[in-house]
Amino acid sequence: MKNLTINYTKKRLYIHLILGVFWLTLGAFIIWENTEFRWYNLGFIAAGSLYLAQFIWDISYQYLNITDTYIRKNNLFVKKLLLKDITQIEKLVGGYMLKSKQKELTIKSHLIDKNSLVKLESFLNHFEVVGTEYYELKL
Repeated sequence: MKNLTINYTKKRLYIHLILGVFWLTLGAFIIWENTEFRWYNLGFIAAGSLYLAQFIWDISYQYLNITDTYIRKNNLFVKKLLLKDITQIEKLVGGYMLKSKQKELTIKSHLIDKNSLVKLESFLNHFEVVGTEYYELKL
């Protein structure tokens, strides 16, 4: 299997870009126009910088990376789930939930580009859960 990259929607990416540029421009304009420096005006610059950083992160890493050994969700805190550990795949209203014994990975389908969503659904439909649940009787 080749590596799959599941992309964010273009709408989400461009909204972060537009908001980042807007807040940076507003902050620069306010600082330029005021003769007196106020520290709370830097909040606009900080908000714009965070939106632009989120845009750059999302463009660079996208939503999901699927390899031969793992699925990785690229958020602020990266979540990684080994394919061999997956015990259950649930289809939810808003996406999918992949479960192992220790971890859960939620995939939100409204954040995924339509072409990538087809790839993801194809992958999940052909994926076979290897681990089976069994119970041990301890006496």
